[in-house]
Amino acid sequence: MLPPTHTRAARQFARAARQCPTGRRPKGSQHAGHRSERDPLPFSQTRLRTITSTATLAGRWLAGDPALDAKLQVGRSLTTQSARAPGTGSRQTFDIKASAQNFKEEKFRLSTLDLFNTQNYSTHALFFKVDEAEKANIAYAFKQGLRQALNQCRHMLGHLQPNEYGDFSLVTTSKSAVRLVIQWLDDPVTGGFPSYSEIERAKFTSQSLGDISRLTIEGMRMGCRRAPDSRPEMAGFQLNFIPGGLIFTVHKHHAGLDIAGTTSLIHQIAANVKHVISRTPAPDWDDSLMDRSRFITSTSDIAKTNLQLPPPAPGRHQAWLPNSWLLFHLPRSKAAELKRQATPPDGQWISTHDAVVAFLWRVLSRHRAKIYKPNLSEPALLFEAINMRDRLTPPLPARYQGNALSAGVSTDQPHPLTLAEVITTAPLHQLAQFIRQMTTSATQERLDKTLESLAPFKDKWKLHPRLDAIPPMSLVVTDWRKADMCDADFGFGRPAAFRQLSDIVIENMMVIYPPLKSNDEDPDNGLEVMVPFESHAVDMLKEDAELTRYFEFRGFEACPPT
Repeated sequence: MLPPTHTRAARQFARAARQCPTGRRPKGSQHAGHRSERDPLPFSQTRLRTITSTATLAGRWLAGDPALDAKLQVGRSLTTQSARAPGTGSRQTFDIKASAQNFKEEKFRLSTLDLFNTQNYSTHALFFKVDEAEKANIAYAFKQGLRQALNQCRHMLGHLQPNEYGDFSLVTTSKSAVRLVIQWLDDPVTGGFPSYSEIERAKFTSQSLGDISRLTIEGMRMGCRRAPDSRPEMAGFQLNFIPGGLIFTVHKHHAGLDIAGTTSLIHQIAANVKHVISRTPAPDWDDSLMDRSRFITSTSDIAKTNLQLPPPAPGRHQAWLPNSWLLFHLPRSKAAELKRQATPPDGQWISTHDAVVAFLWRVLSRHRAKIYKPNLSEPALLFEAINMRDRLTPPLPARYQGNALSAGVSTDQPHPLTLAEVITTAPLHQLAQFIRQMTTSATQERLDKTLESLAPFKDKWKLHPRLDAIPPMSLVVTDWRKADMCDADFGFGRPAAFRQLSDIVIENMMVIYPPLKSNDEDPDNGLEVMVPFESHAVDMLKEDAELTRYFEFRGFEACPPT
């Protein structure tokens, strides 16, 4: 909110911004709507009173005048309104750079876990309900807050390049910049974008957003592959103002961060945006959160010339059929009922996660067996991505910004289950116990052995298997319930929901989401699950009597059937 003494100036500036033309581009601009963001300077209230032509000033800001851009802060209160010419659905791109005053070139060597990971971008969208009058203030605060956050989380400012160790480092130079796109999709005449209230009624499903390419940066969308030797950027951000709200899109390269690391980055950005908007103290930062050395395997005793080359990576398995991602809600009362059904007769403890994964593994396998007609005596393939931060001794900080994932693998267990057992013959509680066994098998000892086995290889990033190279009937589960992005306080509010935005489907990847924050007042508000299934047969899954006993279908997250 603007202080009362500044509301008149803000209103005048807003009126001018709505009426003025975009003006000329300043010299040195890369292209229309593209600006560089360095250190904004405070603009005193006394100086502000000397402005006599707010229309001219608004035109200069819309045109991208960096000198004026540096003056748009009154103490800590923002007085600008809009970086757009209303009615045009404008889109501007800014280069967010580190503070020139504090800058020094740095290199952050990737760990073995960073390299042994998918080398793709992931895209997450955070949804906010926003008052129309506050949108311009929020846009400017994001620019300032993001710059300050990147002064702290400096590893995300750079790009990958080869290092002297024969692998890759995140490198920040004086030219390093992260893209911030600000886009206005809230014009009622030309915007044509769903309102926040409409998206909220649709439970924030990606299907309700229409073409997600409008909300993302080209080349950084979910699944866009950028190998380390192509020098990829680590991050990009986009603010999409929609009628009644805001969608904040976060793009990150998976070599830099896993989901917990992404959550940490979002919290740091939020705290810095809040610092700008609410004049709260600047957030603390601990450089040790960027220290990846714990997972860097030494190759000092292996001559570089003796490093092994990875075997050729298999491509997508030819038997996979086109898939859709479906979103289901599991009410809290139904989750409790399902857990009771999956609890062993002897009362051995299982988690809600064990019960949910066991149940969905059974349902999906039963229906997919009708499609792919596998040999039911073969081992069932199930993989779990497991956050190791609190499983290590000593534990890693919960907000560690890197990759700290291990895996539970069904075929690594002492007694793997067959497809027949998963589909019908084993009781549900046996499947739930098996999931618990898989989860607890992800120990520090197993992780150390994995790191040791990867050490002799050159180009470790080529060792990570494509998930779609694993044959049909496989399932890969990733649990995002602890990704508390929606607890991040941005000063103007907290996200109501977050989603992974994608225009592709990984055929065997299932994601478990935390309950929607926007439904917190509902005592039966429960977790959500994004489930892959063959597009031509989605009705078979949606109408399954066992599934509908517990789960409610909410919509499609990617590639709905046509």
